[in-house]
Amino acid sequence: MKIRTYSVLLLTIFFFFSCNNASSKKEFLPKVKMPVNAFIPLKEAAEIEYTIHSVMPEQPYVFTNTSTQNDVSILNQLDNTEFHYYQGLKFKNDDFGVLVGGTGLRVRITKNGGENWKEIRFSRFSNAFQSVDFSDKNIFIVGANQYIFKSNDFGENWSVFDTKYFFKDDNSRYQTFKYYKVRFFNSKIGFIVGARKNEPIILKTLNGGETWELIKNDTLLKEDKGISDIAVFSPNDIMITTLSGKCYKSINGGVTWQLLFSRTNNALSSIGFFNSSTGFIGGLNNLCMYTNDSGTSWKPVHIPYGEVSDIGIHEDTAFITSAFMALEEAKSFVFKADIKGEKIEPFLTKKDSSVFFKADSYGIQVLNDNVYILDRNNLYKTNIN
Repeated sequence: MKIRTYSVLLLTIFFFFSCNNASSKKEFLPKVKMPVNAFIPLKEAAEIEYTIHSVMPEQPYVFTNTSTQNDVSILNQLDNTEFHYYQGLKFKNDDFGVLVGGTGLRVRITKNGGENWKEIRFSRFSNAFQSVDFSDKNIFIVGANQYIFKSNDFGENWSVFDTKYFFKDDNSRYQTFKYYKVRFFNSKIGFIVGARKNEPIILKTLNGGETWELIKNDTLLKEDKGISDIAVFSPNDIMITTLSGKCYKSINGGVTWQLLFSRTNNALSSIGFFNSSTGFIGGLNNLCMYTNDSGTSWKPVHIPYGEVSDIGIHEDTAFITSAFMALEEAKSFVFKADIKGEKIEPFLTKKDSSVFFKADSYGIQVLNDNVYILDRNNLYKTNIN
């Protein structure tokens, strides 16, 4: 009986040390590391949900733009806005367009010029997408989370890259990311700007978004808040606006910066330039500034209402959207300015009482003489001429 007891005890000790030794050996085995810049299929990102459904087309609606006498079509409508609104848009051509916003990291895609839409939702929570852009047939979307979302087949399939990998040595529990803009200069070179822990962050790609690198900012920019917008003139020549009311320029791709403009307590939200020397910046408290000498000097431009929210450039005209107090109604909220920054006049105005423009989020894009305008409720389309 004792022999049997000792045998069991010896076997138990043997298995314990065997397992412990195996565990120790396992700890010393080389770990397989994913490349820090690797996109992974959406289903492998545990924090992301994915739902998709078709959106029934709304009743077509057209009203007259009394500023130009052109028709304005409403291509997309939201009946119950609340927090479900869109903040960014991008059309690749007259047929294919993407809206992004919130809540729940929402995307709407049309392949027939807005007649029908497909909605994709990547989260149940209230974080929102902010910006979308194309690189060839690839879609890139960023917003109030640490992921870069990518589709290389026009929205049929998605992958993500977790930008926390750039800060893998940071063990703090809360790392808040807010990416405000993604912008491509050409099919290869692009930038993503925003904030991490309320500090500026800039990502750059040289291969069409396959991989991204973190640009380490110099001391000047480190002392600022998040970056709200970017204008890209070349791979190295870029200009940014920040949430602390500053405008900077870099001639080495974002490594070092020169301060061009500063206005305390006036967050800047948008930048739009005709070329590297001439353009506008805009933000809160009716702030809109014009330069034609690369930011050496600036002059104020009067835009009605409380905030310049987006600036679209087309040939020698800037199209500027303005926001105002939430839930208020306006007859005009899009203005156009000439390349000299002298002639400012309304571009989109309505008298139809059944159409109203809401404050909160506006985006604008000019493509093939068509102007696409986004407010809280609707996506509008009209013509320049």
